[in-house]
Amino acid sequence: MQSLLADLRYAGRELRRRPGFALTAVLSLTLGVGATSAVFSVIYAILIDPFPYLGADRIMEMRLVDKAGKDSYMGPSGLQADLIRQAKSIEDVTLMD
Repeated sequence: MQSLLADLRYAGRELRRRPGFALTAVLSLTLGVGATSAVFSVIYAILIDPFPYLGADRIMEMRLVDKAGKDSYMGPSGLQADLIRQAKSIEDVTLMD
């Protein structure tokens, strides 16, 4: 801990002695942090959280798969729709094409 404090004091003295270097260092750090934040914001909006509504992580797609491994979309119809409406664990259902 003592060594860390001595290093910080030395760094402060050097930055006061050379203000041009200090300004360059501060501007470089500012630019780096700003650019990193901007890139992360874009990546987060596009890749990590692409849906603009609450509960997007709870979306589920239902499909039927036959014994041959061929899958097809399973949309709720008739009895299935009634069962889904009565289920306590399903909040809402919609069909998408």
